[in-house]
Amino acid sequence: AARLKRKPWEQSIRVPGIVRYPRRVKPGQRLDTLLTHVDLAPTLLALCGLPIPSEMQGSDLSQIVLGKSKKGPDSAFFQIFVPYAGDGTEFPWRGVRTDRYMYARSETKPWVLYDLRKDPDEVKNLAANVSAASIRVEMEKKLSEWMNRTQDSWSINSMAPVEDKGRLYRFETFYTIDEYLKWEAANPSLVPKD
Repeated sequence: AARLKRKPWEQSIRVPGIVRYPRRVKPGQRLDTLLTHVDLAPTLLALCGLPIPSEMQGSDLSQIVLGKSKKGPDSAFFQIFVPYAGDGTEFPWRGVRTDRYMYARSETKPWVLYDLRKDPDEVKNLAANVSAASIRVEMEKKLSEWMNRTQDSWSINSMAPVEDKGRLYRFETFYTIDEYLKWEAANPSLVPKD
């Protein structure tokens, strides 16, 4: 299942982005550019002529939206830090998608590798396929580059079921898993039962 956009399959991660800005953006364009939610803020700031804070992650894709460039990112990065029993996400994972491949892994091993041109329905998982070893190495390199660029680390992960049953937002707002776990220890009668 691909509920809550937590899985590395097209039905979960592929969402169209729509921009309407009649004064600057030509209507009716269809662009095939990789875009993630972290690219939205820098792109919208640039379209509005505002500075992009240096600490802001994401790519400014305004030149693509304006039709002044066709060169977008060569890949998109995905992260899930905790399991979620609600949709069968058993472990934290990281993934990278290019125009042709989707690759995701857990900390300990590759999970999925799909050739989206040959297998758009993602039926044949190539993660353990010997003939796809060179592709896996290439995608692993891209994934490592993304993790380094975003200062991501497997150590950020947790196996605590903090997202199940609304734990992270039901009673208070928690900004870290540790913050929630401390609250949980202090409030055992309020913790949802599994």
